[in-house]
Amino acid sequence: MLRALSIAAQLVVLAFVLYTLVTSLWGLPSQEPAPRGGRKRRFRVVVPAHNEEAVIGNVLGDLKAQRYPTDLARIVVLADRCTDRTIDLASGHAEVAERQDGPDGKGALLAWYLAREPLEADEAIVILDADNRVDDDLLARFADELDRAGHQALQAYLDVANPDASALASASALSYWASNRMVQLARDRLGWGAELGGTGMCLTAAALEQAGGFEPSDTEDQALTARLLLAGIRVHWLHDVRVSDEKPETFGVMVRQRTRWAGGKRSVGRSATRSLLGLSLKEGSMAPFDLAVRINQPSRSMVAAVSGVLIIVAAVWPSRYLLPWWIWAIATVLQVGAPMVFLARDEVPARYRWRYPYLAVFAALSPIARLLSRRPTKWYHTPHQG
Repeated sequence: MLRALSIAAQLVVLAFVLYTLVTSLWGLPSQEPAPRGGRKRRFRVVVPAHNEEAVIGNVLGDLKAQRYPTDLARIVVLADRCTDRTIDLASGHAEVAERQDGPDGKGALLAWYLAREPLEADEAIVILDADNRVDDDLLARFADELDRAGHQALQAYLDVANPDASALASASALSYWASNRMVQLARDRLGWGAELGGTGMCLTAAALEQAGGFEPSDTEDQALTARLLLAGIRVHWLHDVRVSDEKPETFGVMVRQRTRWAGGKRSVGRSATRSLLGLSLKEGSMAPFDLAVRINQPSRSMVAAVSGVLIIVAAVWPSRYLLPWWIWAIATVLQVGAPMVFLARDEVPARYRWRYPYLAVFAALSPIARLLSRRPTKWYHTPHQG
């Protein structure tokens, strides 16, 4: 009985490896953008900010440089309990809505703002972070995808502004660059829908209303993705529209950030998994099932690390409770090697691909973040350097 359970558990891990590899293949082809439209869509661009004086001017400058009619883009900075010069720096370039108290987090802040200033029926909301840098055609491309292609929820390509800042920042960049094509673009091309990424996202007023708006959560983007899908709305990925942000440069900051994400992900898993699986069975659709898997799955780097350990254990101490070492060797090579193919497909410069071993840090961080996320912690604001 014990042997059967052990082998079954290992087969589940291998099934997960195979599933992620096969589905990622849909991310290899290119994506065609929607045709150019009339570009008359009204946008509410909202930038949550907590003590962001070092970076707020950059994103507001990028928004001012948009190749889109200025009378159709309302820019609002949500100053959340700021004690620095964020409000002063933003006031000359955007509306400022100031919150002095209330629950922590971006989801709670957005819910507070939209309760005071609801979207008009013909508006779409764009969420950007204060440390973002954005393409000058961001709003134009969003308008095309909403009005010509008929999408209701959009997610731009999540790029990294500081890949050379440290080994950890390089590791984050490589992880995002690979996942953008292997996960986000692949799911979009499969028709299952991408995930919202917290920034660089755009939703019509109707879509946001059907999903129930924003809610307090450490991962408000993932929670909203699930509620959108349950409402029949899939997120469309834009691989050609880039939004860059800063990634943590030090170990302590990265651990705090990923601990918050791990806790939020667990909360979303508890609240949404049953509904997603039920919808998948009811409609015979893979999209809700796939999102349920993604919400609950361990990271790719953590699974690769487990596979690597099993190679050694099975080779040094062969056992009837373990699959042969060569099976785990194949699984590990596939997991470690596959992202390199997708990085090359996106023409990521070789100087970054040589840093691929830095990703091993995520294999070590994942169990730490999961463990720490089970302990009550205060909300943590990731600092930005500008």
